[in-house]
Amino acid sequence: MKANKMFSVKSLFLLALSVLMVLVTACGSGGNDAATGTADEKNEDGTYANNQTISYASVTDVSKANMDDKFHKFFTDKFNITWDYNYIDWDSWPEKMRLWINSGDLPDFASWNYVQGDAMNYIDQGLFYKFPDDWKERWPETAKAYASTGLGERLEEKVGGTYVLPKPVYFQNQPADPLLNQIGVIAIRKDWAEKVGFELKDAYTVTELMEFAKLVKEQDPGKVGNRLIPMSFNAGDLLTGFMMANNEHSRVESAFYKGEDGKYVWGPADESTLTGLKLMQQAYKDGLLDPEFYTWKNSEGGDAFKVTGISGIAGLGGLASYRQDMDTAMKKNLNLDSSEVVHEALIIGEDGKYRNLEQVNFWSSLIFSPDISQEKFERIMDMIEYSVSEDAQRILNLGFEGEDWKEENGELVSTLPEGTTLEDKYPGRFEGLYVLGDDFSVINPAIKKEFRDRSVELYKEKASLSTEGGAMADYDWDFQLYTSRAKDQANFDYATEYANLILQPGDLEANWKKWVESKQSLVQPVLDELNSGDFASK
Repeated sequence: MKANKMFSVKSLFLLALSVLMVLVTACGSGGNDAATGTADEKNEDGTYANNQTISYASVTDVSKANMDDKFHKFFTDKFNITWDYNYIDWDSWPEKMRLWINSGDLPDFASWNYVQGDAMNYIDQGLFYKFPDDWKERWPETAKAYASTGLGERLEEKVGGTYVLPKPVYFQNQPADPLLNQIGVIAIRKDWAEKVGFELKDAYTVTELMEFAKLVKEQDPGKVGNRLIPMSFNAGDLLTGFMMANNEHSRVESAFYKGEDGKYVWGPADESTLTGLKLMQQAYKDGLLDPEFYTWKNSEGGDAFKVTGISGIAGLGGLASYRQDMDTAMKKNLNLDSSEVVHEALIIGEDGKYRNLEQVNFWSSLIFSPDISQEKFERIMDMIEYSVSEDAQRILNLGFEGEDWKEENGELVSTLPEGTTLEDKYPGRFEGLYVLGDDFSVINPAIKKEFRDRSVELYKEKASLSTEGGAMADYDWDFQLYTSRAKDQANFDYATEYANLILQPGDLEANWKKWVESKQSLVQPVLDELNSGDFASK
């Protein structure tokens, strides 16, 4: 009898213990409100015991990639991964991601162009994986990069956890403070400017650039003939150049802003928008733009400058990597040394002030399938954690020490053949994953030092001009993280809207006023919400 009683107590104890272990395991397996655990099994030497086939979606084209080359194998071997890669064309990126997310077909993880309203809806519906509560302790360097974006921790406060990893534009190598958007930089054919007697400066008003374009049109210093396009700007370039130079609140990121009285207003209705529109229309009427500029896709404006060489001015952007790409293209296509024929400058308003957007320190993001296994999640996060390290950043951006780069007197030196890039040697590189290449471009020796120095110089010039009489559109976190149906409906394609306005027959000012009035049914509800006083808490 005594033995039977002892047996029963022991059995009950073991049963209770088993139930407890099952509960603990169940709580730790899904990631939601759970500790990270160690679900991903490792060998005694720290290597990964099991190969994981991981699906990933991105706009990086890997069609030419050799997945067995040294670069790709370094990462697949180190993390024992087999990739199931899903390429998304740039133009279909938003729509395809939207379909995958809503249908529950999201790959294990993906690069997603972050949209606040969509993010809130997807999180609310459980369509994104929720990170374990202690993820920052296990992956501390990723957590630091995440914190640098500004968005991550603010979003956490709204949704009660981490569901999205915003990608930092800059992490270790921010070029200036305050940091302004990399738009607003243009490239001028320096050799043409010298031939027509146009002064080279660090900043030009739109009117001054149009004067140069007129000289180019009249004198054709490059002997281009009837193919000449004095200013090879598409609709987006005109928005970031002509419009933003005169009204920092003329594009979607800053269209709604607080006026001097503390009330929100709609920037495109400001009189300064009309200033930009008049300049756009004059440039079009004077034949300084391509007759069909409004049909051009992303690269066509730049190609007219760096590929066919038929343009005197083009948009460039402030990144040193863009300048390097231009240099490579001009050597390849035009047999020109861009250092001899290209001058970079900023665009300022007609009043001489510099206007731009404060650069929020993120672009796009990483998201994870809500159905991802804990093992796969940990493996991916381990790789992301490694990718943030100094050693990995050098491999990701420079290649391998001794083969692709070396260190001399404390300086990084690229040993790639002149005119070639890491992408030429290892096509389809996508393991960078998290910190964007903009950060490394500041110090990347594969980019000519003169281009890196000029990029930083112009960033600092932007910072100086924006704080000394200029106008920087501050990034309004309250507004950016606010979601509503009204706000979503007032999200216009301003580049197309402005292009349509300057092409319309009739008086431009009258057409602009009619356009402003036509948008009020969508704009006013947003202003009413923003000025209600409590929108930021919603």
